[in-house]
Amino acid sequence: MTDIHDQTRPRGRPALAPEARNEALVAAGALLAEQGLKGMKARTIAARAGLSVGSIYKLFGDIDDLIRELNVLTYRDVALHHHDALAAAGLDAADVHGRLMVLARAYIDFIINNDARWRALLTFNRRNTGEAPRYYTQHEDQLFHIITDVLEPAPGFAEPAARETAARAIWAAVHGIVLIVLPNARYDDPVATAMTQIEMIVGAFIRDAAAHR
Repeated sequence: MTDIHDQTRPRGRPALAPEARNEALVAAGALLAEQGLKGMKARTIAARAGLSVGSIYKLFGDIDDLIRELNVLTYRDVALHHHDALAAAGLDAADVHGRLMVLARAYIDFIINNDARWRALLTFNRRNTGEAPRYYTQHEDQLFHIITDVLEPAPGFAEPAARETAARAIWAAVHGIVLIVLPNARYDDPVATAMTQIEMIVGAFIRDAAAHR
């Protein structure tokens, strides 16, 4: 007797193995870490994963959907890295300045060790100007929540809206310094230079908020 699944399956097209999706994600993730977005081509991913090009589209719909899945993994890794850094530092919650500096150093370390992945995420988000799926933007929001949580004990940040605005402003300042300073060959120690500049910004930010509360 013929199995019903054999009757409905197109001839010449064996079903994808259950592990195929994970294999494709692993292959695509390795390519992203090596080449950034330029490695995100269906043919390249398929060859690395040992799958057909058609299988990639069958598994993920389109390449942008696949990239979003990889970016979610990057978001999760960034969040875990920052939480671990705060835990390892062991600073009291009242030491807002110190904890923000821990986050800044963690951000620098993540970028140094995962440059292609992080740049790919930022470039992808900048390139895709339409409304992103909510599941995707939630992961970005969770990163900012790490900063808002650290800011909460500081004078001047009692209101959630103020903390949200401050978190995004601090990240923008830190990100700008990192992008400018780290690749600059003028500095003997770009990381130390970046941290000095960030400390100036963070310190001024906290003092200003306390003065205007």
